[in-house]
Amino acid sequence: TAFVFIGSLMTLAFGVLNLIVAVIVDTFAESRSKDVESRAEEMEIHEQEEKSILNKIFLKIDEDGSGALTFDELQSGAKRVTEFGQWLRVMDIDDADLRQLFEIVDGDGSGEVEPQEFVDAMFRMKNTEAKTATKFVKHLVTRLDNESKDMHADLTLTLAGLKERTEKALQMLEPQNRAVPDALTCTSTFRRSGSLEQRFQ
Repeated sequence: TAFVFIGSLMTLAFGVLNLIVAVIVDTFAESRSKDVESRAEEMEIHEQEEKSILNKIFLKIDEDGSGALTFDELQSGAKRVTEFGQWLRVMDIDDADLRQLFEIVDGDGSGEVEPQEFVDAMFRMKNTEAKTATKFVKHLVTRLDNESKDMHADLTLTLAGLKERTEKALQMLEPQNRAVPDALTCTSTFRRSGSLEQRFQ
């Protein structure tokens, strides 16, 4: 009887423990779900605030009010606009890096930076986990790859043109090459005939 009682008690205890564990897991999962939603909302608010600041910075950098930034304006703004200088410092970007920064921000390669390009690129560079140096290296590698492809294409076209001109030159020389043996043959025949005439005389 004692063993049966102890077995029943142990079973009940394990059942209660399992119930407690299940409640704890459910509570943790619910809390985690709420935490993710809360963090997402906080990130959304943070993004809106920083992009609003970036829009104001853009307007200050855009000296001529054209609605687009040139490299000269970006370079000038780094010294003239305090808020922009602070952003650059946080991203560890100095004057020597401004040209590369401009090329990265100028996504379409138009030579001018639109407001949306500026805001999105600057926010992404500041808030993503990847460091600014990594982005610079990636941009440099991509540019070198594009330049090597362009050089390869130019070299292919140059070689193709050289081959075509060479073939045309050979075709033009072919009749002349045929004429040389004919002329030599005629000369040789003439010499032989002249020799025979001398013998008969």
